[in-house]
Amino acid sequence: MNNFKLRFFVLPFLALSFSNFIHGQCAGTDSVIEICNKDANVSNRNFNLFAELGGAPTTGGTWSTTNPANFNALSQNSGIVDLWRINNYGVHVFTYNNTACNQTATVTINLGGYPGEDNIDGSANACSDNASVNLNGFLGSEIEGKVQDFNGLWEEDPSTATGFISGFSFDAFSAGPGTYIFTYTTGTVASCTSRTATLILEVHPSPEEGTPEDFVICTNEDFSSLTNVDLFDFLTGQDPNGTWSEGISTNQLSDLNDSFINIDEINTNLGYGSYPFTYTVYPTHPVCTEKKATVNIIILPVLDGPLVVDNFCLGDTYVVNLSYDNTILPNGQYNLEYTLNSNSGLKTGIAQDVILNNGIAQFSLDPTLVATNEFITIDIISTIGTVPAQDVCPTILVDETTFLVSNANTTVSEICVNTEATVELVNVLDVSGGMANGLYNLEYTLTDPNGGTADITLTGIQLTNGNSSFLIPATNFLLDGEYAINLTIEDTFPTNCNLGALFNVLATPEVIQLDLLVDNNCDAIQIDVLIDAPVLVDGTYIITYDVTQLGSNTVLTTNTINFTGGTANYQIDVDTLPIGNYTASVRSVQDDTTLCRLVFEFEENENFSRGGVPDAPQAVANQTFCLSDFPGGPTLMDIEVTSSGDLLFYASETDTDMLPITTPLVDGEDYFISNTDTLNNYEGTERIPVTVSFSNPNAPTSTNLNPMFCAENNPTLLSIDIDVTAGSSIVWFDASANGNALDATTILEDGESYFAATTSSGSCTSTNRLEITPTVVTVVPSSLSGDTLVVCGLDNPTVLQLRTLEEEIDNDVFWYSTETGGTALNDDIALIADTVYYAENYNAATGCSSANRVPVTVDLSNCDPENYDFFIPDGFSPNADGRNDTFFIPNIETIFPDFTIEILNRYGTSLFKGDKFKPAWDGSNGSSTAPNGVYFYIINYKKGNSEPIQGRLYLNR
Repeated sequence: MNNFKLRFFVLPFLALSFSNFIHGQCAGTDSVIEICNKDANVSNRNFNLFAELGGAPTTGGTWSTTNPANFNALSQNSGIVDLWRINNYGVHVFTYNNTACNQTATVTINLGGYPGEDNIDGSANACSDNASVNLNGFLGSEIEGKVQDFNGLWEEDPSTATGFISGFSFDAFSAGPGTYIFTYTTGTVASCTSRTATLILEVHPSPEEGTPEDFVICTNEDFSSLTNVDLFDFLTGQDPNGTWSEGISTNQLSDLNDSFINIDEINTNLGYGSYPFTYTVYPTHPVCTEKKATVNIIILPVLDGPLVVDNFCLGDTYVVNLSYDNTILPNGQYNLEYTLNSNSGLKTGIAQDVILNNGIAQFSLDPTLVATNEFITIDIISTIGTVPAQDVCPTILVDETTFLVSNANTTVSEICVNTEATVELVNVLDVSGGMANGLYNLEYTLTDPNGGTADITLTGIQLTNGNSSFLIPATNFLLDGEYAINLTIEDTFPTNCNLGALFNVLATPEVIQLDLLVDNNCDAIQIDVLIDAPVLVDGTYIITYDVTQLGSNTVLTTNTINFTGGTANYQIDVDTLPIGNYTASVRSVQDDTTLCRLVFEFEENENFSRGGVPDAPQAVANQTFCLSDFPGGPTLMDIEVTSSGDLLFYASETDTDMLPITTPLVDGEDYFISNTDTLNNYEGTERIPVTVSFSNPNAPTSTNLNPMFCAENNPTLLSIDIDVTAGSSIVWFDASANGNALDATTILEDGESYFAATTSSGSCTSTNRLEITPTVVTVVPSSLSGDTLVVCGLDNPTVLQLRTLEEEIDNDVFWYSTETGGTALNDDIALIADTVYYAENYNAATGCSSANRVPVTVDLSNCDPENYDFFIPDGFSPNADGRNDTFFIPNIETIFPDFTIEILNRYGTSLFKGDKFKPAWDGSNGSSTAPNGVYFYIINYKKGNSEPIQGRLYLNR
């Protein structure tokens, strides 16, 4: 029932009059009421506050509260309040405001608490996986709108106290399954006593789905042991009453009782992917939900295939080509992490978003990671799929490969025309990839500004640590402009790098032209000094001309001129000089800084005299010429003559027409020679005769111009039969004319022509050469189907079994037990285990054999025990009677060559350990004798899938 207690305060008349004065009559007066059991009367849902005002209030005002929790329970216009919606026991104040008189009055309610209804009939249930059970949810009434107060106190009953309550929240997860008693108490308000509701909560066990562990395997691994896998092997801590289901249809689970799957079959039928299997456990009470744990069978795709990397030049894009097996790796974008290992250290890079499509991929290396001039080993160490996201097997089946980036280069500095150029070679590698050291041959093409080219070969260029330099003669630089050089060096590391350079050749500036004109060198009267000098913009010429007497070097006349350029003509009168020999000279010195000015001093001299006749020349009267020394034939300039002046040649002693110096000599012909004075160019009066003759030995001969040799004998030029004239010898060349002389030890090449010439005792070589073209027969190594012969030694195999490997059609095959030399083996020779035999091709038509023999290793362990009555004895009698004195397994060393055996006594003590080198036990125990009794053996066959075996044997002496 409702307990209303209306309290009226009787005040002295003065106080009442004062109060009426303050509040007036239109808002009424303040009042205080008490309601203890609001829940007992449904009419409290429409409690009229206006009726509780004192005095004579008038309608038309509005109601308000300062407590936001009461806002929705109050009708501000009517003053009706729903006390059931006030869910906090205590003091609540409501204010009436009447604007007609601008006055207010309050109604104060001391509201007792409502703890809700007891819940002790088993309807309060929670699950043990709930760490925050809201206890307020169990105290509600079945009457709509009747809700317990929110500001009460929850407490555990001492009989089931856990300490896991906080406010209205109970930690059932920590408390665990069980029954727990709680009380909810609302406190005392004014004369309203506290009230308590009791809750009996049953916490039911949550189903335990267990902790799953994914099984991860790569698609190319061995699945043979995964044909009957129990899914429970990947789950721990689960309830036993659950069932398995599969998320992707693998057809592995036959019914709800089945937990075994065939992962090998999944891989065979579906390939790589993630295959979920879910274990579901159902609760014992509906308050708990079913739980699921998913085990993922993850079959990872595999990157498997070769890398192909070319050698690069510095500055190239370092492209790596990858071929892979696209049946075990899907198309997509991948990040490939790789390492680059070289002498410079180990570096790691990542190729981002590499497109792998239909078994082909290509990516570029980070050039900042790539060392130069050293071998680099690239290895892919991880693969991650990005588009789409894809895990990949961490085992990468891509063999590492090696490449090199060459930084070889050529530089040529700017030069002037008609000067030699220095070519600098840097970082040249030898064939093994190291810095080149030693003598090398090179060829280069020089291209001039007009496009003309010159191909030049240099031999014996010294390279030191990959560096060298050589000179290009000045005669190659007669034009100014841009030149290009491109080189190839023999026997160096093969790359496609352009070993070349561009460089400029600067023109030589014009030089001063000086000249002396003597009117008569034999009897001079006047000498003209002629000067033609380019104008200098940053210097001057100092020109001096004079006349000096020969012998005494006395200067008889001189003059000096300073100027910056132009032309000039000066005369020197010498008609007053006494008879004698003189030199007229003109010299110029300049001080400008013009580029490519190579000469700064110039001089012209002219000898003249006042008479004089030169001495006659001296020469051997009969001179012989070897025609091989003169490819174009000897000329007059080849006659050996000693003279103090310039030579003059005539056809007869009286002929007045001089012969050109390039006139070809005629065998047996006479020539006449005179000379001129070196000082005055005056020709002498005497001519001397010289008779010339030619020498040209006969060429060698041979009855066999196309001899045949076997390549395995390394034939040389000495191997060729040549006939020459007695007292002469042979010289070999690589061309029919000119060419290079060859050493007699030069190895012959098949189909190559060689040219023999005769050298006489007088050291003349024949101009005619004999061409010899040998046939050098090379027999290829034997073609075999394999490099290992696997047979059973118990079948007594012979060399005849080796012939099953032969795939030769054109040649005979002989077998040897040595890599070189030795005697061919007969077919009935027994094979020896772990021995290398060698096959050699023999060509019956030519009688030649292959230079290299092909090795084959013999394995005699291919024996099936069941075919050879293999058995293990169960006893032996080591009594030295010559029978069964050792425990020995017949033929085990042949059938299982890698086997081991251990003998133990009944206490597990090891007495003997053996193998094919020590296969028999003689019944000893160290230095003592093992007693009669039962012993045990453990045999590890170490072959194929043969499992180790153990058994017992009896020792009886």
